[in-house]
Parts: sequence; structure tokens; C-alpha cells
Amino acid sequence: MRFSLRELLSPFERPSPIFLGLLCLAAAMPVLFALYTRLAWEDFLITYRYSENLARGHGLVYNVGERVYGFTSPLNALLPALFAAVLSAKDFVLPLWLFRAVSLAGLLFAWVSIVGVFARGEGASRIRIITGFLFPVIAALDIKSTAFAMSGQEAGLVIGFLAPAFAIAILGWERHRILGGVFWAGLLYSRPDAFVYMAAIALAALVFEPGPRKPLVAAFAQSALICGLLYLPWFLFTWRYYGSPIPHTVIAKHNLVDYAPEGYRLTGAIVAGFASAPNVISWALSPIYDTLKSGPGSWPSWLHDAELLVELFAVLYWIVPSRDRMGRMASLVSLVLLGYLTYTDLASQQCPWYFPPLGFMSLVTLASAIATIAEKIVGVALRCACAAAMVSGLLFFVGFIFFSSLAPIRFKETVIDGGQRRQIGMWLKRHAGPNETVYLEPLGYIGYYSGCRMADWPGLVSPEVVKIRNKIGPTKAYFTWREVAEALKPSWIVARPNESFYMQQSDFLSQHYELMAVFDDRSAVDQLGAKGKAPGMHMVYSELTFGVYHRTD
Repeated sequence: MRFSLRELLSPFERPSPIFLGLLCLAAAMPVLFALYTRLAWEDFLITYRYSENLARGHGLVYNVGERVYGFTSPLNALLPALFAAVLSAKDFVLPLWLFRAVSLAGLLFAWVSIVGVFARGEGASRIRIITGFLFPVIAALDIKSTAFAMSGQEAGLVIGFLAPAFAIAILGWERHRILGGVFWAGLLYSRPDAFVYMAAIALAALVFEPGPRKPLVAAFAQSALICGLLYLPWFLFTWRYYGSPIPHTVIAKHNLVDYAPEGYRLTGAIVAGFASAPNVISWALSPIYDTLKSGPGSWPSWLHDAELLVELFAVLYWIVPSRDRMGRMASLVSLVLLGYLTYTDLASQQCPWYFPPLGFMSLVTLASAIATIAEKIVGVALRCACAAAMVSGLLFFVGFIFFSSLAPIRFKETVIDGGQRRQIGMWLKRHAGPNETVYLEPLGYIGYYSGCRMADWPGLVSPEVVKIRNKIGPTKAYFTWREVAEALKPSWIVARPNESFYMQQSDFLSQHYELMAVFDDRSAVDQLGAKGKAPGMHMVYSELTFGVYHRTD
């Protein structure tokens, strides 16, 4: 273990001042992001209600007395619970900052492990070493990785285990099989679908193994055994405590919409996958919630073109015959993750925090490819100029998205999430009875601040919602929000304008629910003037108005 860690942390053996300076710059960016935006992501507060209940002795539950496995990442629930218990925290603020510190440590470990591989790679030229030194800055500018590491999501943990696992696959998995098993277990404790990441790394290592593969297969088997033994306690606990080791979030997000095109049967999923793949490719390094549309508040079309072309290069680079083993392995891992995310786009509701692993491995591919291409150019001056131009282009691409996203994200947090949704939750806390149920989609802030019993769509913490959805079945046109509300008949409904429209179209909902309060923040965007139509602002347009309805009978 000590030997393996020493290999991963080799950049610190004789640290270059350039490396240390760039690493400090990269580390400062997530901290400044958190200080400026103050972003606490919606889904963090879903998980934190579990954490807070555990810290206060109510068990690892969302609604007290109801055991539903409604969170995705064990570490994302247990670490904040530990921080809340130790600090006797009254709210989520301090536990979130400690969790941000852990996530930042994960990012730092990931960056350093990749830098070490750059420095020790085949023919580690000066261009390759400097490109490696710049990689932490490039990776920190990936908006989804930084945002979802510093806003309470599990991205920092996932990348913190994924990157060093990939690094030891480059360095030689057979010599690092014990630590490899630990990293795989860490991935499973960070996300339940981590077996896909593990399989992608193993596949890439096997495909690009220069020597015999039989010892490598044996090493992977031993790592898998270590991983299984380390994950077994959580597996057994969830099976006993919740009745299933499968998170209910996975069950709830499955089969939301029937995407299979008409005219196909057995091959319908394949056809639908090819149809959705361009969007998924573009989302790999895109801004958060980029709708790939044009108009006020949307991102420019040239950026969408760049997203598609850059990511296509990243996932296809593995087929290019070159000696760049690192870049080609990272490319193949990216391709496997892209295929998986294309599947999830069909089978469930696509979410932006699924993409940091793909974005990170794509940036590893691009950085390694830049160094490899530059090394082939004859002439020192031309070689350096070419490398500088390609790195500058990549920095501009990720930097434009990162810095343009700051203002919209800050607006979303201060006005929408920490403002309006917090107010809705506090309003419900004053008006809803102890045995009444609130039905809504945005569960996080409203559920946390209201403390009410929540029944969410699509049913992350609500088995009754999933049962109703399964009975109704998926539709091609839109999510079955209205049909679930009609069958559930909750005491309260919190609805966006489009959901209020569905209520008006329903005989039952329009006759049995009364509008009690309206929370409207459209004037906040109007006051921004031209800034309200800047790139990225479209992410808040659909969240500006909510109506709160109460059942009349």
C-alpha cells in the first residue's frame, strides 16, 4: 500500500515550483467557486435530510419511520451525518463545508495521480511533463466536476477514486492490486453504478496491455475480491435495513419515458440510442443543464459544435495507432462511459452530475493527445508553439464555460434555491399538518426546510409513487406527473407553471385543489436586464414561478 501510494504521489518526491504553483491555482478554483456561488445543490439536501435524521437518532431515513433507500452515494450520506453529529450542527452549512473539504481532497488526489503518470509516461518529454503540470488547471475548469464536487454531490469522491485507479492501471495493476481493490471499493461507496467504471478501466488495461494478459486478469480478480470484502458490510446492512441493496433512486428513475421509436421492437433501444448519442456526446464537457437550443439565455451554437467535435475526438482517439498508451486507454474508458450514459439517457432521467467521470477521462485523453501530437512536430520552436496553441484552445473551451457559468449558478442559488424554494419550504412548515403529504418534483430545498412528509415525483423517497407510475406505465409524450397526482391524491401539491397547466387539464385536480400561494421571481430576472439573457441563464427560467395547492376535501 505504501509503495503504491508513493508511486501515485511521485510528483511530490522532487516537486517542481511550476507544478506546485499550478496545483495551488487549480485547488483555489473550487474554493473560490464555492465562496462566490454558495451553491448547495438541490439533491444534496435530499441526502442531507437522511444524514441529519441519522445524526439526531432517527435512523438513516428521509421520512421518519419509513425505511426507503432514497440516496445514491453511501459516503455522501454518512460523511455529512458524521460531521453533523460531531458538530451538533443545527443546519447543513458547516457539514457541507467539511464535505467540500473532503471532495477537494479527492480532486487533488486525482489530479496529482494523473500528473504522476504524465511525468512517468513513455518518453516523458518536457512538453508532456508541462502538459501534465497544466492538467489540474484544465480539470478544475470542467464546470460539472467542480460544481458537483463543491455543492454537496459525490463528484469529488468519484473522481478521487477513479483517477488513481486509472493511474495504477497505467503504472501496472499487478504491482498495485491491493490498492486497486481499495479504490474500487471506494468507487462503490461513492456511486452504486461504479462497477461500470471498474469494468471500463479493466477493459482498457487488458486491451492495451503490452505483455501477457493472464497475470493481469488474475490481479483484477484479486482486486475484485478485496473490493467485494470491503463493500460487503454496506451491502448486508442495506439488505437488512431497507430490504434491498439497490438504491430506490435507481428504481425510481428507471423506465420514466418510452423512448423506443415506433416501428421497432427488439432493436428499438439500439435505434433510440443512436438517436440520442449526439446529445449525450455534447453533454460530456458541456455547461450544466445545456439544453442544446438557441435563444435568450442559451449557450452559443459554436460552443455546441465544439462540444460535439472535441468529445468525438476524445472517445475515438483510442483507435488511432500511436504509442500514447495513456491517452488511448483514457479514450477507451471514455467510450465505455459514453455508452453507459447513452443507455441511462434511455432508461432513466439524465442528470448532469452523471457526467464528471466522463468529462474527467475525456480531458485526460485530450491532454495526453495534445502532448503526443506536439511531440511529433519537427523543430523545437514549432513543437512548443503547436503545444501552446492546442493547450490554449482547450483552456479557452473549458474556461469559457466555467467563467460564463458563475453568474447563472450564483443567481440560481441566491434567488431560486436558497431564496424561493427555501421560502416555499418554510411556508409549508407553517401551514401543513403533521400527517399531511406534499407532492412535488423539486424535493431538496422544499423538503428539507418544510420537514413535511414528502411524496416526490418520480419517487426517489416515495415507493407509493413508483408503484403508481409502474401501474400507469411510461408514455412517449411527457412524464406522468399529472396521472400520479390524480392517483396519489396528496394533501398539498407544489407545481411549476407547466405542472399547474396539467392540473387545469385534469377534472379531479382542478376541482379538488385550491391555489393557496404563488411564489414568483420573474421580476428578479427582469431587473438584470441584458444579463438576464446571458449564456446559461436559461437554467433558471423554468424555476421562477411555483404555485402551492391544497386539497379542498
